[in-house]
Amino acid sequence: MRSRLAVTPSKADSVYALACQKGLKDFLMLSTCNRTEFYAFAPFHVLREIVVEALHLTDEQLDSFFYTSSGINAVKHFFRVTSGLDSQIIGDYEIVGQVKKSVQVSRQLGLVGTLTDRITSLAFQSSKEIKAKTNISNGKYSVSYAAAELISSQQIGDNIRNILIVGTGETGQALARNLSEYHREYKLTLTNRTLSHAKELSDELSTGLIPFEDFRTQLSRFDVVIMSVQSDEYLIVPENISGNSTTLFIDLSIPQVIDPKVGSLSGIKLYSIDEISAFHNELIKQRYLDIPKAELIIEDFIGKLLEWQHIFQHTGIILRYKEKMGRIIHNGGNPGPKIEKSFSTLIKRVKSEGYRGCSVIQTMNELIAFEK
Repeated sequence: MRSRLAVTPSKADSVYALACQKGLKDFLMLSTCNRTEFYAFAPFHVLREIVVEALHLTDEQLDSFFYTSSGINAVKHFFRVTSGLDSQIIGDYEIVGQVKKSVQVSRQLGLVGTLTDRITSLAFQSSKEIKAKTNISNGKYSVSYAAAELISSQQIGDNIRNILIVGTGETGQALARNLSEYHREYKLTLTNRTLSHAKELSDELSTGLIPFEDFRTQLSRFDVVIMSVQSDEYLIVPENISGNSTTLFIDLSIPQVIDPKVGSLSGIKLYSIDEISAFHNELIKQRYLDIPKAELIIEDFIGKLLEWQHIFQHTGIILRYKEKMGRIIHNGGNPGPKIEKSFSTLIKRVKSEGYRGCSVIQTMNELIAFEK
């Protein structure tokens, strides 16, 4: 079902198009190996319509497989996701890059407003501080790192020499670098739909390179085949495997691109992203002990966000006040410093007391009295 609900590139354009058609000004979509999430400042029924239409769901499917958060709970969830606390592998250091990419796409489409901009900025700051002050992301563990660890573990064996990585996106690149740096005994070969992307990485790491169109016919060359590529259909099926030496398949793709039936073939081991994560979480249980510390950091940044929002909701009134004060002060000199001082005084009052008309009047009277 998770594969069924993943947003592949072919679906992403329609999702963003629908968001624009609905008139949304703030909209983010995050589709990774373990989640498909939609964030928006919008009535829930509007967001629901986008999800149902874009993913071709029934109402029953949406109610069964999606969860909903709103208000501050949605914001806290976004902070936890960005910090790696909601990842399959706790502290996954690749998730923040995926979130940044999502924000970048939305920004290019004009779907990042002032509120979304501030929320995402503080979430990235929170993630950075958690990495610096806790062990949540210690060791830079991720799905790609877990796959590399699985390959070299005792439960796989010592007969691995040749490894094929299909897909050189973020996960594929991270995996290739991990294997190249820490396991020089392996001979790596890369392929990608756009071969020039794979060639850049191949030149950097001195690996082999084959055309994407040919990889299925060359499976027998490899002891391990790792899939990290997006597709709406299976790229490897049982018919592609006949008498070859490949013993291990790892599918890091969502949707899955290796037919699960491959795992039932004699002599073949097939690992999904869930099995890899379960294997690796046993190795990093220490991270769970730092979750409370990370949660406190998130709460601190949520507090900063709420403080900012407290001021932001009165921005129009404050700016109009600043403009009026510029017209009131006429002393032949530069009124800028006095206006700024008065402006800061008003901001502090709004922070501590909330907006009240009398606060504006009091601040204006103080400045006018000072002028006299």
